Amino acid sequence: MARGLADFNPSALRDFRMNVHRRPDAEAMTAEALALAIGATKAQILAYESGHRVPDPVRVRALAQALRVHPWLLMNFKARHSSWTLADYRRGAGLRAQDVVSHLGVSPKNYRRFENEGIVPSRRPLFVDEVATALGLPRKWLEQAIDRAPAVQRRQARAFELVVAMAERYVPRPGPWRGPAPDDPNLVELALSYGRSAQRIRRVLTYELGELRQKQVRAQRERVIADYDTDPRRQAGARHAMERWTEVYDRGLVRIPRRLEQFHRTAQPSDVWQLLVDLNNVDASERSDSGIWTVTRLLCSDPGVLSPYLVERHTVEGVPVCRLSAAGASHVSTFGGLYAALYPGVRRPLRFSSRGSAKGRGAGGSDTFSLSNRPERLVVPQPLLDSARTVAADAKTTIRLRLDERFVVLVGPHSTSLVVIDQATDNEGED
Repeated sequence: MARGLADFNPSALRDFRMNVHRRPDAEAMTAEALALAIGATKAQILAYESGHRVPDPVRVRALAQALRVHPWLLMNFKARHSSWTLADYRRGAGLRAQDVVSHLGVSPKNYRRFENEGIVPSRRPLFVDEVATALGLPRKWLEQAIDRAPAVQRRQARAFELVVAMAERYVPRPGPWRGPAPDDPNLVELALSYGRSAQRIRRVLTYELGELRQKQVRAQRERVIADYDTDPRRQAGARHAMERWTEVYDRGLVRIPRRLEQFHRTAQPSDVWQLLVDLNNVDASERSDSGIWTVTRLLCSDPGVLSPYLVERHTVEGVPVCRLSAAGASHVSTFGGLYAALYPGVRRPLRFSSRGSAKGRGAGGSDTFSLSNRPERLVVPQPLLDSARTVAADAKTTIRLRLDERFVVLVGPHSTSLVVIDQATDNEGED
């Protein structure tokens, strides 16, 4: 039996050949006709249908094309959400590893490490998106498949042991918080398991264990009250609080290996993280069904750096716009602390109050506008808007920000307006 195709479904092949499913766009085929279509013999087709032989990925793809179905439908497709790994999806799609390697332009070693161990190449922050596209997989399915890889499960189990050992060693230490020692063998092993430098993992763990340290300090404060306060009510309240903070500590400790796994699959370079922060800082509370969108051209010069998983793209009157996806908003709020630990000095994401208004300097200062009475509201990224207003105030003039050949935004010290360019006369008029 061919390696990795144990999930091939012989009866599905036979049913689709004979059109048991009664698809109106298909006709029943004889074994001879199917064999002729894929360059095989009738005996081979009958052997596939009886389960005596299993086709390789290339042959699965040929069979699917001849039968006009997706290759996955020739597999035990119902098992995909319970047992399929990424390798199963690839082979089920009729692709060899070398086919994916050629398509992505990555080394076989890097692709194998990703498929078997879930390790994303450090210089390919969009790699997960690229693999999902190459295999025709929803990103969620790909993530689930990676999590089922035995090597990934072993790494997370081992990572928990290593993190617990470092937490027990460093979190209780008195004095200024410094995080794990750079040469700690547990840290070095953890870094190797994720394919990242020890310095990077140390910065991440310094943040994660530092958060735990704060919870432990609070638990210890409550313990002192519970042990030494003379008021029974305060003692009882302190014991309850101590138990609560201890529980919070334990939950946080358990989550660290999973957070490390998720972060290193989707972590972005510092410049892209800054773009995600700028998108986050648009007042998300104002989004409706059409929503508020940032003009992509004014956000960055190369939209290709933006992950389609983290950033939605759209066009309004031909003008490319973008905003954080739900996954992107979750990524920013979940991993903002880790990015700050990795990239000190970058802008921090603004927080939003329960009423939806942003907290922090510059919040809510981005003027919005629309194009040609469209319902979408567009916005200039806050850093660019602030810079343009400063220049406009110093020069006592307006700054032109071109959206495309038809639209220009005029930014003054205290105002923002949209004008439409008359291409015939190159005159400008208010929209």
